[in-house]
Amino acid sequence: MEKDRDVIYSDLRKRMEKVGFVFEREQKPHFRGKRDKELKFIHPMLDKKFTQDKETNRAKKFYLKPLSDNENCEIGITTGSTSPLFKLNSFPAPNAIDTYNNDKVNAWTNRGNDLSLDHLLNAIEHYLAFSLDEWNENFNDEVIRSLSITSDERRKRLESAEKLPKHMMIKKLVYKRNPDVVAEALIRAKGYCEKCNQPAPFTRKKDNSPYLEIHHIIPLSLAGEDSLENVIALCPNCHREKHFG
Repeated sequence: MEKDRDVIYSDLRKRMEKVGFVFEREQKPHFRGKRDKELKFIHPMLDKKFTQDKETNRAKKFYLKPLSDNENCEIGITTGSTSPLFKLNSFPAPNAIDTYNNDKVNAWTNRGNDLSLDHLLNAIEHYLAFSLDEWNENFNDEVIRSLSITSDERRKRLESAEKLPKHMMIKKLVYKRNPDVVAEALIRAKGYCEKCNQPAPFTRKKDNSPYLEIHHIIPLSLAGEDSLENVIALCPNCHREKHFG
C-alpha cells in the first residue's frame, strides 16, 4: 500500500509541475507518526497573476499531503486560508478537510467521481492562460532582450537550452467572420495586392488561386465592421507591415 501511495504522490507531483507548480522539498508530515510524506511547492506564475489581478495573497506555499492521521487516508492539495483559490469563482471549491489543527473544508482531493483536485489543476492552467496577443507581445520583448546581449552570451545560453519547447495554454477571442466579405474582396483584388499593386506572391496549392490576406482597416477588436468597405486584400509582406510597421 505504501508503494501505491508513492505512485500517487509521483503522479500528482508531475501533474502539478505541468501547470506551473515548482517543487521545493519533501518533508515529514505531522500526521501518521511522520511515516508518510508531504511535498512542498510554490507557484510563482500564479502568485504574479494574483498580484496583477489585485488579489491579496499571503499564502505562498502549497502542500501535497496526507489529510488525516488515519491509515491510508486521502492525499490532497492544500494551502493557506488567505489564498484567492478559496474565494475566486475561477476555481472549484475544496472538497476535503486537512484535519491538522483545522476543521474547515480547505483541501482538494480526488474521491470517486468527485475529481476536485483534477478540476483545480485544470482551473489553474486556464486562469494562467495568455491571450495570443499577450503571448506575442511577451515573446517579442524577449527577442529584443536577446538581441541586446552579445552573440557569445546567446550561444552559451543555447548550449544548455532545452531543444523541445514546453507547451502552454493560449486563450483567444475569435470573431466569426463573413466568408462573403472575404470572397468579394479577393474578387475585387483580381490577384493583386491592393497596397503595393504587385501580383500575389504565389498560388494556393489547394485551388491555384492567388494567395492574398484580407485585412480589416479598422480592426474588429476596435468595433470595426466586417464589411467589404472595411477590408483590403494584401500580400503577406504588406499585411505584416500593416500590423508591425
